[in-house]
Amino acid sequence: MQLHLEDHEAHLLREVLRSYLRELRGEIVDTDNVGYKRTLKHEREVLDGIAARLDETPDHDEPVITRIVRVSAVWTDDL
Repeated sequence: MQLHLEDHEAHLLREVLRSYLRELRGEIVDTDNVGYKRTLKHEREVLDGIAARLDETPDHDEPVITRIVRVSAVWTDDL
């Protein structure tokens, strides 16, 4: 599967992943169920790999949002 992301989309996805991974690390520490902990660790590994691949792509410090405005003017000499 291939997914093309615009720069601002990749930036947003990186931020969401980083936030989720921080929360996931805390959940892993707080979980006593060994099977569930193993599942969460596997999820963390997969998401860490995705985040690392996103970090390899060029990034702008701020998301790029483009606004396109169309301006039309009609001038007539019909006075």
